[in-house]
Amino acid sequence: MLRLLQPGPKLNPGVAVEFAWCLHYIICSQVNNALLITHGALSTLGLLLLDLAGAVQRSEDAGLELLVCPVFRCLSNLLTETAAEAVEGQMQLRDERVVAALFILLQFFLQKQPSLLPEGLWLLNNLTANSPSFCTSLLSLDLIEPLLQLLPVSNVVSVLVLTVLCNVAEKGPAYCEHLWPGPLLSSLLGMLAFSDTDVIGQSLELLQLLFLYRPEAAQAFLQQSGLQALERHEEEAQLQERVHVLQQTALHR
Repeated sequence: MLRLLQPGPKLNPGVAVEFAWCLHYIICSQVNNALLITHGALSTLGLLLLDLAGAVQRSEDAGLELLVCPVFRCLSNLLTETAAEAVEGQMQLRDERVVAALFILLQFFLQKQPSLLPEGLWLLNNLTANSPSFCTSLLSLDLIEPLLQLLPVSNVVSVLVLTVLCNVAEKGPAYCEHLWPGPLLSSLLGMLAFSDTDVIGQSLELLQLLFLYRPEAAQAFLQQSGLQALERHEEEAQLQERVHVLQQTALHR
């Protein structure tokens, strides 16, 4: 299966789609994902992702989503395996090309098939969750603003975008310097106008991290009526405690 998923002139798109879904179901069954990783599954899927992004750039995108979806899922699930951490040096994924390719595909699906955006964002979440280098790639390629532009798509997309940004922010002060000053704070103030509990909760978490590592951002938040934006969520049971903690953080930074 991995051989048939190798990108190149011999790749048969129809066959690749069938085997990519087969591989997805095998990975989900948890039979022996460590074996798949040692046989180069991450590398093969990563190279295929680069190839698919190239197809978008060449406007050879007919039926592309049929293959991209299982490839996203295979990579996402393999990246959650502890075995992946053990062989991360062999992944051949740890470079900017993968992040750039993923964003090419996200922009493509934003225009053509927004329902696939959560699949790509879940992959981006798993790439950045435990990897400072992928977070660095996100920053060095100036992809924070394109990421923020996805926020209005849906609540599900908003939560995933905010989760990825939390992954970046939790890496510490050097990473948060790239998040503020910039458009992030105004975007988060906009998010606080939402009523979806998951969106608000993830926004609060990101603000907490930002204020922790960039105290100046807390001052800007106060100056932009941030406390008033928080007040509307004070009576929501699931958010009360986090709202109170964030209010205190903002006032005492």
